[in-house]
This record gives sequence, C-alpha cells and structure tokens, in this order.
Amino acid sequence: MCGRVVTTSSPEELCEYVAAGDVIDALEGPDHNVAPSGLLPVAWVDDQADSGRVLGVARWGLVPSWATDPAVGLRLFNARAETVAVKPSFRAAFRRRRCLVLIDGFYEWGPGVAGSPKQPWFVRRVDGSPLALAGLWESRFDDVRTLRTCTVVTVPANADLTPVHHRMPAVVAENDWDRWLDPATSVRHTLEEVLVPSPDGLLVLHPVDRRVNDARQKGRELTVPVPLEASADRMGSQEALW
Repeated sequence: MCGRVVTTSSPEELCEYVAAGDVIDALEGPDHNVAPSGLLPVAWVDDQADSGRVLGVARWGLVPSWATDPAVGLRLFNARAETVAVKPSFRAAFRRRRCLVLIDGFYEWGPGVAGSPKQPWFVRRVDGSPLALAGLWESRFDDVRTLRTCTVVTVPANADLTPVHHRMPAVVAENDWDRWLDPATSVRHTLEEVLVPSPDGLLVLHPVDRRVNDARQKGRELTVPVPLEASADRMGSQEALW
C-alpha cells in the first residue's frame, strides 16, 4: 500500500529528470505529507504535444471515465499490479493512459516497539533522486475545468521493504519509461514486465515521528530520522486515515 508521499523536487528538476518537453501545470511548492485527494506531479505522453512527454499534476485517486461521482477516487489511490489489467476501474487507463508519478519519497507504516502503535517509516532512493512510480491517469471535465486524476500501481515488497510492509509502489526503471508511457504499447505481458519489485538496495528507510499520521502536518521535519524509542505519538492515540 502507498498512501502518503513526499514531493519536493521543482518542476524544472522533474522536467530534466524525465526529459519532458512541456509543463502543463505544476505544484505550488514542496509538500512533505501528500495524502490521497492531494496533488501529485505526473509525466505522460501527449500525442497532441510537439514534445511528446509532458509534465503536469493530477489529483491522487483515480476517477474512471464512467464514474458519476468523483468521490470514488478516494478509494482508488492504489491499483494492484496483479489485477490492474482486468479490474473495471483501471483496465481502460492501463491500456492507454499510463504515467509516471514523480515523488521524492513515501511513508509506510510497520510494526512498532512492543505495545506501541504502528511505526511510520520514510522511504527514499539511496541516491536521493526522485522515484518514478508506475501510475495510471484519467481526465474529465468538471464544470469549467479539466480534472486529471491518477493512481499508483503497487507490487509485492522487495527485501528493503518487507520488514515494514508486504506491498510497495512499483518503481519504473529508467530504461522502461518509454515502454510504460507509450500509448501504443498495448500487449499486456509487455506492460506487466515493468511492474516488478524494485531491485534490493535501491531504497533506504528510517523511522520518523508519528506526527506524520496527521495529514495536516506538512513540514520537512516529518522526514527527519528519529530513534524508535523516541518516536512517541505526540498526537495521542489518534491515527489519521491513510
């Protein structure tokens, strides 16, 4: 499961990272605690754009084209790789509307010390570069504007993450970006080859303060390592939904 992420890279940095030619829209600034319904930077291939690959933002939580209530997206912020090609909510986007969700890290909750609530961990690439997650996107007109939404595809956890959780977001290797993004790639097994656990050693993680449980907390201090015994729940026993 992937339900909280960190976005700190600037649009310029992300454009260079994914070789996007155009920026459709961009986040206003860094966010160290994005929850579902928040905005995420995404890259996709736009057949109408001269540059092909473009960068924009999407609301986290996929709203399928057939959905009558946009609130359905609150439940569709993750898509399991094992079923993404066949589930009605995801299969159309899987065929033609794939994207890279660009983040700088994510939080996962795992076992705490004996008798304590679940412990949040911050996960990032060992080299500090952004993570390009496998995503799907949809767009629809919402009164006077276009609403773009997305979901993050998950896979079984690799050895880096299994001590904390049994699932992880699918990180797309750079040499697979073209295959994943190309709308013309429609062979299911070819796409599913991209959706695999990350190589062991790609990610590092450390425990962080339980203030991250509250999605209203946004500061950089949320990613700072803390000793497990010092990660007292300053919010009491309340656990925010994620």
